[in-house]
Parts: sequence; C-alpha cells; structure tokens
Amino acid sequence: MLSLDALNTVFPDARFVMTHRDPADVILSVADLYADIVGGFTDHVDLPYLGRLNVEHWSVGIQRALQFRDGGADKRFYDIDFRAMQADPIREVRGLYAWLGEPVSDDFESRMRAWWAEAAAEREPSSHADPAAFGIDIDQVRPLFADYVARMLHGH
Repeated sequence: MLSLDALNTVFPDARFVMTHRDPADVILSVADLYADIVGGFTDHVDLPYLGRLNVEHWSVGIQRALQFRDGGADKRFYDIDFRAMQADPIREVRGLYAWLGEPVSDDFESRMRAWWAEAAAEREPSSHADPAAFGIDIDQVRPLFADYVARMLHGH
C-alpha cells in the first residue's frame, strides 16, 4: 500500500484485492504482532516505536492507496468488506473469482470449506495488548483513518 505506484510500474496490468476493516480497530493488534516478530530477534522491543511506525505506515499507506485508486486505477480493485468475509467467506471468494474470470469448481469450493473450518479451529484468540504500552491513543488514531472509513466502509 505504501508503494502502489512502483508496483504499478513493474506490473502495469496488475489487479488488486483490497480487504476493508476500520484500521483504528486493528492497529493495536498489528503493532502487537510486530512486537511478537521483533521479539524473536531481540530482548529489547521498543513498543512505542512500533506503535508510531504502524500508525504512520498504515495511515500513509491508506492515503496513498486511495490516491492511486483515484488516479484511474479504481476499476482494477476488488473490494471485500471484512464483515462480509466473516459472514460468508465462500460467497466472497466466489465473487472475487467471478471478477477475475476464473471458475470455482465444486472440488475447489469443498477444499475452501475444509480449509476454513480447520483454520477457524486453530485460530488463536485475539490479543488484548495495552494501547498505552505502544503509545497508541485510539481516539487520536481514529481521525487519521476517518476519510478512508467513510469512503470504503460506509460508502459501499
């Protein structure tokens, strides 16, 4: 999302799948995931830095993605709302494949259903990280994503 222009230069015929969820609702979870990854390499994880990094990267990335779409690439995007994916993942994948012009065989669908059931059974509970530890104030983060949320989550 930070470099769609560069990606487009290399792959001018690329099509994009963009899933949508309010970033302010997941930014802490993403920062916590970064902390888990970084923690595998060091005992000195700078949580406030990871909080700032994620807020900046995701807010800048979303603005760049919207600008890229507005610059003539919007028709190259297929949008999937996270809530719709949770409610009926098979329908969402079928819609995506129809957009791509690809068939979904009965075997493919049954394998998707099996994978989805297995993945759901193995999914870890969501993290409950402390926003203060990452220096994240959700009330200050939310306005950074307000335009995106209004357009992509409420505009569809």
